[in-house]
Amino acid sequence: MRGRLAEAGYTTKRLEEALGAGRISFGAAELAVHERRLAPGEPFSALVRLFLLGLPLSASEAGAAVAPVEVATLVESGWLEPCDEAVRATLKLVPHGDLLIASDRDADGPTGSDWVAGIHPPSVTLAKLTVRRPVARALDVGTGNGIQALLSSRHAEAVIATDVNPRALAFAGANARLNGLANIELRQGSYLEPVAGERFDLITCNPPYVISPESQYAYRDSGLQGDTVSREVVQQAPELLDEGGFAHLLISWAHAPGDWWSQLERWVEGNGCDSWLLYFGSDDPVTHAAGWLKPVARDEPERFREQLDKWLDYLEGLGIEAIAHGAVILRRRSAGKNWLRKDRVALDRLEQASDHVLRVFETQNYLEAFEDDHELLDGRFAYVERHRLEQTLACRDGRAEVQSIVFSLEEGLGFRTGLDVHTAELVPLLDGRRSLRDVLAQRAAAMALGDEDVKRFEEAALPAVRRLLELGFVVRADGEPLT
Repeated sequence: MRGRLAEAGYTTKRLEEALGAGRISFGAAELAVHERRLAPGEPFSALVRLFLLGLPLSASEAGAAVAPVEVATLVESGWLEPCDEAVRATLKLVPHGDLLIASDRDADGPTGSDWVAGIHPPSVTLAKLTVRRPVARALDVGTGNGIQALLSSRHAEAVIATDVNPRALAFAGANARLNGLANIELRQGSYLEPVAGERFDLITCNPPYVISPESQYAYRDSGLQGDTVSREVVQQAPELLDEGGFAHLLISWAHAPGDWWSQLERWVEGNGCDSWLLYFGSDDPVTHAAGWLKPVARDEPERFREQLDKWLDYLEGLGIEAIAHGAVILRRRSAGKNWLRKDRVALDRLEQASDHVLRVFETQNYLEAFEDDHELLDGRFAYVERHRLEQTLACRDGRAEVQSIVFSLEEGLGFRTGLDVHTAELVPLLDGRRSLRDVLAQRAAAMALGDEDVKRFEEAALPAVRRLLELGFVVRADGEPLT
């Protein structure tokens, strides 16, 4: 099947060309539109109808599309099922980069407690945040369809994938075989229990972190009260990390309005790791509950009202006023004092962030060793190439004046920060060849500053340069990169 799908061009690029970029919808109206975009009589079109759109095909049309694989073989394996005088797929196949990911169909929402989700925004977020470097052992907790384990298998000698749901492990195993990956071991069990006492260089985890009164769906509901599952994963993951190992955890947590950090700070306290807390956003209880009950609202409006009341009563009973979603990145480090940092992240700007995450951890270690910012003066720094400097001008008294300057990263976590005019003019001089002391002296001379003004300029520049280092806009040019 892998060979047949590749031969037919069942790729992300081809699908986007045929159906349009963006997330594909599977409502009845959208399916009708998608179907009319597909050229008839092509194996690619037939495979898309069958495995992506979930439409029935005649046995002869399906046979021509999957040949040399027999339709009877796919029926026997459970990939296809008879449907009147036709056949239809029981699973969905979605290309992700050069991987193919099989999962349960989702056009009508979850169909059972052991339903296995496909690739969705949280799984893409976790994949982008994960550090990609060669490691000996990796662990994926709550693997679902196995996407994180598959990605880790490319730079890990061995990967263990755990899940409490046997159906999820079956999909993960099928996806490993479908993509020709043989270094993934599957273990059934709850969260970290199947690997108790073991150590890993890399951990990924996208747990069922939804705060809900339900225990209906394995992919969504932990069955634990409130945000307990997120807290337990964050607090237990450090025990499984080897020295220098990273853990990347997607989580959700309750918080008081406007205070989204206090809870997480308590969770990571004294864990033996450097901890980076990432906040994506928050929802009020009504928005949270209504969002997760969308399938019920669409199909059973009256039941939706009952379910919404149930969820809101549950959240109110726990005193939950706001629910945040985000991530925690941990790195086990025994030498020196562990650090904690916190950042807001705009998910619409997030790109593959491995390099960015590594340089942030490297830089934070470097900065934590300083007594004060004056030690930066002897360092050599350079700005990263993938950035954008945006300047907004306003017309005043017949001439243009700078109104604002924004420095944006075009990679990684896509941070944006405002700059004053002096810092903006300083950035291009950070070329990695001269110390910061020499760069500041050059800029002060160009501004014709007196001795007292030079000192004030230096004092103002140091925290600005430190902030650019912390955010990953600027990197050390005189140190070894973290690998």
